Amino acid sequence: MKFIMEGPEAAAKAVATQLIAAVEATKPTIWLVCGGSNIPTEVEVMKQVREAAPDSLGSLLILPMDERYGPPGHADSNYKQLQDAGFNPGKALWMDVLERNLPLPETVDYYGGLVEAAFASAQVVVGLFGLGTDGHTAGVLPGSPAVTEAVTTVVGYDSPPFIRLTLTPGQLVKTTAAFVLAYGETKKEPLERLRANKEDLLQLPSKLLYDIPEASAYNDQLENKNEK
Repeated sequence: MKFIMEGPEAAAKAVATQLIAAVEATKPTIWLVCGGSNIPTEVEVMKQVREAAPDSLGSLLILPMDERYGPPGHADSNYKQLQDAGFNPGKALWMDVLERNLPLPETVDYYGGLVEAAFASAQVVVGLFGLGTDGHTAGVLPGSPAVTEAVTTVVGYDSPPFIRLTLTPGQLVKTTAAFVLAYGETKKEPLERLRANKEDLLQLPSKLLYDIPEASAYNDQLENKNEK
């Protein structure tokens, strides 16, 4: 795993480069997106991909790696916040896992079905991950059912103030290239914990990134250092 001390502009370019290469080669490609502070970078990545390969986006499927359960378009949903930030997928397919307005168990099943079908045909899976101050990534919180009940594709669980939906670690590690964005002083401790990699998954869910073939953590707290 690489720890790269460069800004979000460099991270956006790196992610976009991966996606552009994949779609221009017409490879079935999944882009896993998250919410929170990474939204502006995701908007920029999509802009770069759309401008570089506008007619090649039919092979790109955009899926959330996690979501906050509720009615379609609710203010806290990652999909809605990306939409409000100007995320424009062009000819790519962007899935809203809340679109059917189903009860939680049925939403988990629907989300899981989308993920399983997409991964079955994908040749490239690019993930843009965040890193929480508690060491979580995606919607996989320490000690949560996302860790302890990780035999399924997607899990839904209550973690106030949200009911969270997330791909489980077993599914997330099927990503072929992961880009982690972690900026600000509050991310120094979780970055150090991640680089040390001495805790188990229950305590440090972000360690799942070590099981992804290609993973890079873009940050402003740790000196450049390559990790195996």
